[in-house]
Amino acid sequence: MAIVDWVIVAAYLAFAMAVGLFFARRAGKSTSEFFISGRNLPWWLAGTSMVATSFAADTPLVVSGWVRDEGISFNWLWWSFAIGGMFSVFLLSRLWRRAEVVTDVELSELRYGGRPAAVLRAARGAYMAIPVNCITLAWVILAMAKLMNVLLDIDPGLSVAICLVLTVAYAVLSGFWGVVVTDLLQFVLAMAGAIGLCVVTVSRLGGLAALRAKAEAASPMGERLTHFFPRPPAGTGPLQAEFWSAPIFAFAVFIFVQWWANKNADGGGVVVQRMSAAKDERHSLLATLWFNIANYALRPWPWILVALGSVVLFPEVKGEDAYPRMIKELAVPGLMGVMIASFLGAFMSTVDTHLNLSAAYIVNDVYRRMIRRDASDKHYVLVSRVASVGFMLLAGAIARGSDSISGLFVFLLAFTSGIGLVLILRWFWWRINAWSELSAMIASAVIASGLYVLKGYVYPEQLGWLTKQHILAITVAGSTVVWVAVTFLTAPVAEEKLVAFYRKVRPYGAWGRVAAASGVTPPKGLGRMLTSWLAGSVMVLAATFAAGKFLLASPGEGCVYLTLAAGGAVVVWLDLRGQGKGPVAGG
Repeated sequence: MAIVDWVIVAAYLAFAMAVGLFFARRAGKSTSEFFISGRNLPWWLAGTSMVATSFAADTPLVVSGWVRDEGISFNWLWWSFAIGGMFSVFLLSRLWRRAEVVTDVELSELRYGGRPAAVLRAARGAYMAIPVNCITLAWVILAMAKLMNVLLDIDPGLSVAICLVLTVAYAVLSGFWGVVVTDLLQFVLAMAGAIGLCVVTVSRLGGLAALRAKAEAASPMGERLTHFFPRPPAGTGPLQAEFWSAPIFAFAVFIFVQWWANKNADGGGVVVQRMSAAKDERHSLLATLWFNIANYALRPWPWILVALGSVVLFPEVKGEDAYPRMIKELAVPGLMGVMIASFLGAFMSTVDTHLNLSAAYIVNDVYRRMIRRDASDKHYVLVSRVASVGFMLLAGAIARGSDSISGLFVFLLAFTSGIGLVLILRWFWWRINAWSELSAMIASAVIASGLYVLKGYVYPEQLGWLTKQHILAITVAGSTVVWVAVTFLTAPVAEEKLVAFYRKVRPYGAWGRVAAASGVTPPKGLGRMLTSWLAGSVMVLAATFAAGKFLLASPGEGCVYLTLAAGGAVVVWLDLRGQGKGPVAGG
């Protein structure tokens, strides 16, 4: 760290704290200001905040580990979420904004009724705040500890404690306004640092073509290292056992199951919070669209190219440690400061978001709803700030007991994987009730946890064949059987509650007599929305692959993917253009 590096880091931290102090008074006015910025965010700010929050300190580390250990194709573990993300853009973003909720959990009592809805709201609020968000925070903290240990050679516990104090201070002070404003700078810094390190890596190895050739030669996987799609082992098929533990099976689970089965299938808490904070329905849609384009087509390639370079330069390094090692060895003065500041920004943007969201769950959906309903807004903001500190301490304790970022990430995917289809269907099918959602949540948590315990502690040798993909698929199947049975064994939601929901949100789908009783003209345009969803998915994924092929010196294939991306973009643009500049039509 040269003097210029310390100046860059200090300037960033000063900016973050200044933002916290600037917005402290505004955030303290009401829970609406503290949690959703008074529903006044423009699309570009809300969308960029979504991207910055998903770009945590752990992301480059875990992606590097996947590329080194499994090849580029393992990124389908998260690329597959683009399909669900575009579904949220065209079919759900406007509905979430119409619902006018503070958190996604609050929808429980808008969609369902009576005691079951209240129980579900409180249970899901606690579930999302404590195990889900705290595990997410834990892997972010763990990543920062690894970075600081490698880059600055200081005790990781001390360095992370300092980062946490700074993050909590400005997140607690400024609420959601501070989160989204600092996210804008954090995204710019993070991308600048990642691109800078990528340029140095490519230059060090002699250019893009040389980088690819040297990485394939150095990796035990050979050419498979840079394939975008996995291939089945030679001479095997679905009837051979080897096929079911090969990367091709993992790919099938990711692309055909995971995107609709996970907890973020209808947006997820982080994205929904920003949809709800947008100015109107159109800003909600455009924010989510920008997020999906930037998240998949723009972000990953600098990390992937650096990971390929690390295979050549540091083949002996453990997967998740490769990225910080590349920074330490290759970053020049100035770039090192930008990299440290970018990781601080990525760390803080994710931590502040999840602290704010966890506080929203506990205060809005548990404390205010079930314990104390008549307090002042200032009281609820104070409780939110205290709760944020508590969540940070709990997440830190989880991180202390963990050693793998990817392990926590993959476990959480399985733990929450059985609820996604219920979350989608509740918008389109009147028969889904509170017990459907509650049973899916409990079943997926119990099945996934049980399988990991059996594999890791009870029968580690006998269950050695049981991969993370098997666990995810079994969890989804078991949870689906449970919630479908529970749905038809319990009473439907009262018609008057369904009618009120239909009038407010005007959803598409199978609403039958509910739609007729509402007196509202059923929305048109479902076919157009589905077409835009498919075109948007093609656009984002093809753009992602086009960028990758050009960067990996395969311009012919890059042109093919670019053509597909352009075709999808034209369909999406015509749809948005046809809907004008006012509130987005279709519902």
